[in-house]
Amino acid sequence: MANFNAQIHDAHGAARQSWDAQIQTCVEGFSVTVRVRNESAGGGPSAHTGQSAALLACSVPLVLSLAVFAAGCRDNRISLAQMNRMEAEALSARHEPSPKRVAPPSLTEQRELRVAPGDVLTLSMTGLTGPYDQTTLKARVRRDGQVHLPLVGPVRVGGKTLADVEEAIVSAYVPDYVKQLTVFAELTSPAKTTVLVKGAVGKPGLTLLERDKRNILHALQQAVGYNVAASGRVRVRPIDPQQEEQVYDLTDINDLRRAMAAPPLQPGDLVIVEPAQPSVIYVTGLVNSPGPISVPANTTLSLMRALSASGGLVDFLEPQEATLWRRLPDGRQVRAKLALADIVSGKAEDVQLRPGDILDVPHTVHTRFRQWFSENIVIGPFGVTATYDPLADRRAKLLDDNDDNGIFGQTLLGSLQLAVPSLINNATN
Repeated sequence: MANFNAQIHDAHGAARQSWDAQIQTCVEGFSVTVRVRNESAGGGPSAHTGQSAALLACSVPLVLSLAVFAAGCRDNRISLAQMNRMEAEALSARHEPSPKRVAPPSLTEQRELRVAPGDVLTLSMTGLTGPYDQTTLKARVRRDGQVHLPLVGPVRVGGKTLADVEEAIVSAYVPDYVKQLTVFAELTSPAKTTVLVKGAVGKPGLTLLERDKRNILHALQQAVGYNVAASGRVRVRPIDPQQEEQVYDLTDINDLRRAMAAPPLQPGDLVIVEPAQPSVIYVTGLVNSPGPISVPANTTLSLMRALSASGGLVDFLEPQEATLWRRLPDGRQVRAKLALADIVSGKAEDVQLRPGDILDVPHTVHTRFRQWFSENIVIGPFGVTATYDPLADRRAKLLDDNDDNGIFGQTLLGSLQLAVPSLINNATN
């Protein structure tokens, strides 16, 4: 139950009119009782009988507004236990398509270098012009994978290892041209592969890879490695539409092995380093310093520490609840209702917040009343005086982002717009 006294003063400061109102509310059943007593400055019945009617006109819409609010307010938030259950279900149901598996090599295994078009070979041959004569030749591999050599003409070397190239050249000369030949092949100028590296790297753009370094590890090295925003996840999109996109988490040793065993990158392939999600927790609402709180990646922060980092709760309002916004692994965003008063008092267990969470301490009827009471009720030596500034309330409504009280605010504002002008006009006449 609340008792209010309101006064309107004339230009000389004398009280012209006084009202006493007694309002009793019951939230569960939501019954409202309004009792109004109207007196003039002289203590007798007021000559301005229209003022009582104006006050009654103000009280009736207010009662209707409260009734509409009680009937239309609906809380769509779920419990914290429901959120945890939904998150566990989404995590177990999440399934990313696995790329084509290859046999994981040992970390010391190396891929054999194979000759490709555009490579330049240095061939050292002993016995071509004489039993002990050494001949050194350089030959570029043509687009058809062949090299042209003296006497024998074209020899196919494309796709062969250096050892196979040596055998192919010996077979081309022996025994038709020479009886014995020793060949040593060396890849002196391998053709380079151009790939595009994008995302969270130090130097994104086109990267040239040597023939024996056509994997994502060397591509990242040429791009100056990760930058501070990198997540460790790398996507490889082949230029060939027949090949599947590959995803590697290079923070996982198994994925690292798989990346080392992957087929060589081809010219035009795209390597994307995914950035990590911002590692912050957002706190908003009835706290003294709302805003983001930076936390280390893959860690948690308790609700009480988050409130402390945000300057604590606003004094005198004593919010009883909070809302936790969280995005589930399947992409859905849910809201959970937290018993804030129980957590602060130690009656309930503290909640662990994660990077990306939003903790909102919203206004409720309880906090709105306490705020209005502290801003509009003045306790003096001769009584209690209530003041009301509709423009200030309107500005506060525009700044309020809590939709739970939207119906109540709109209805109450409409009622005051109808009732307050008539009340003021009657009081000043």
